[in-house]
Amino acid sequence: MMLHGAERVRQGKTPTDLERPLLDALRTVVSEAELKQWGQTYRGLVDTQGRLAMVPERITRLPVSQGYSMADLKQDIVPLVAEALASPNVQIVDPFAAAAGRPEDPAFISAMQQTRIAVTAYARPARFGGAAAGGAGQTPETADGREPAEARATPEMFQVDLKMKSFYVERAVGDAGGGKDEIYWTASTATGAAGRPYVSQEFGSVVKGQTRTFGSPNVFFSGRTAGLVGTHISVWEADQSNDGWWNALKNALNTAVDLIDEKLDQLGLIDDVFGGLGVPLWATLAWEVAKTFIATMDIFRNYDDLSCSRFIGLDRQDLAVLSRRGETTWAFNGDGHHTLTVQWANNTVVPFPVGTLECVEHNGNSWGVPVPLGWKSITPPALASYKDQLYVAFVSEDQRVMWSRLEAGGWRKPEQVGGDHSYHAPALAAVGNKLFYAVTGRTGGVYWRTFANGTWSDVTKLGTYAASVAPSFANHNGQTWLTHVGSGDSKLYLTIHSGSGWGNWIIDNVGWLTEKPIGSASASGTCRRAVTGTDRKAYFSSSTNGTQWTTRHVKDWKTAHGPALTRHEASFWYFQRDLDDKLRYARLLDGQDDWSGLLTVPKALPQDEPAAAPHNRKLYVVYRR
Repeated sequence: MMLHGAERVRQGKTPTDLERPLLDALRTVVSEAELKQWGQTYRGLVDTQGRLAMVPERITRLPVSQGYSMADLKQDIVPLVAEALASPNVQIVDPFAAAAGRPEDPAFISAMQQTRIAVTAYARPARFGGAAAGGAGQTPETADGREPAEARATPEMFQVDLKMKSFYVERAVGDAGGGKDEIYWTASTATGAAGRPYVSQEFGSVVKGQTRTFGSPNVFFSGRTAGLVGTHISVWEADQSNDGWWNALKNALNTAVDLIDEKLDQLGLIDDVFGGLGVPLWATLAWEVAKTFIATMDIFRNYDDLSCSRFIGLDRQDLAVLSRRGETTWAFNGDGHHTLTVQWANNTVVPFPVGTLECVEHNGNSWGVPVPLGWKSITPPALASYKDQLYVAFVSEDQRVMWSRLEAGGWRKPEQVGGDHSYHAPALAAVGNKLFYAVTGRTGGVYWRTFANGTWSDVTKLGTYAASVAPSFANHNGQTWLTHVGSGDSKLYLTIHSGSGWGNWIIDNVGWLTEKPIGSASASGTCRRAVTGTDRKAYFSSSTNGTQWTTRHVKDWKTAHGPALTRHEASFWYFQRDLDDKLRYARLLDGQDDWSGLLTVPKALPQDEPAAAPHNRKLYVVYRR
């Protein structure tokens, strides 16, 4: 776009609303005569070769008489996004990988060496959608047909302080004839409202295997934001720099901030980042800005050499993860290969409004840090693994029951379950080839559906019993066991779906009373229940047939909320929100007689009941913060 606009200026054409800011960026490092020479050179290459590397064909095939405008970009953005995402040095990262501290993809690190540039964005949940196909709403709670406002958390401003802590030398840079082996780092970081350039100290005699620590100043960004932070970080080999070079570099860094921040904001693209194509759109724009930066700095190839340059987009979800982990590492594989450690530089964590869902993953022997999903719920969530996908259900601020699932590309856009509404948490369980769903309606009735082949069944009310809290599911020997707490009597009622229909309600024989949802799970022919008593203690019972329950344990694990119970790694896992707001868990290993002591899930602070489910050899816990 920039080069096409430069040739149009050379031929006396008026630049478009999109070409103008890109040409202004180029003018910060070249004269007007050089700008026109760039355009002429570009046009000569297009006429000779037809197709240029890293330049969209949509641009190269344009005649000089035709400009490329913002309207054209909006029309072409889908194929441009596809082209950018197909590039091996553009990556969309799984936020759970970042939360667990897993290293970056080796193929991505290798790909960035070819072009010396790379773009990274982190996948995030989509906004709410409408009802899924199929499935009528509850008769007493039918939706009124109006499209309610989206039930996402309202963001507030928060402080972001990022600093370069250290870097490890995987491979040193150096000219073929013997360079000085001195490097330095630069950064241009913006939030859509403010930006800042940064240049580090020079590091001399850098050799493979070293870890070098940044001296002061090492804070490369300090500012407030309500969402997106875009940072452009580069590592350079110091060579023959002079005053002209440093002035040009400063201008280029400010230009990068401007392109990330003010120019994109003026063009109306920052708002688009938070809707529509979302993360892929940001990655595409960053990819185009990265190529512009490389092109402008290549003018000064006889001075300091660019080793590697990365554009990294961090939204509220990613910053929340970083603030909890404390630091992260990013690879810079160009002429040299360096692993940069970036540190969260203040003592606070990114706040999320009360009620926003978070998810934490247990992988092997450790917990990752919580990953905010960004959806605000008025109830605790439900969680279940069904046909190799993890499903979640919750209730939005306008009482719609919503569902989503974790797919290969991240969490899909939440949709309403039929027309269902509730004030209580739903329940989910995979039994046989169906996903069972139940919810306590706004009038107290218990309603259920199944999900199969991408469609929810019609909703059905279960008998005439009234429930006071959310129901609970267990898959027991291929049968669906549903337990609810009776309204007014606080007793436990069980009904069993054997495959052809639900049986009669069975009152719990041990006589426990509770005012909270219960947890239930089954394995090896035994179903177990976890109940929070009216004395706030944890009670455990078991049954093989559903009619006779036996008390197994009573623990002085005080909680004001209901528990979660699930199976994973040959164990029953119990979760509760402690009175100190922390999420704690215990395990009952197969063959053992008693539960382990309570342990803490790091950094997880649930508001009430958590939900837990195993999925793809990992254990997931979702709760509302």
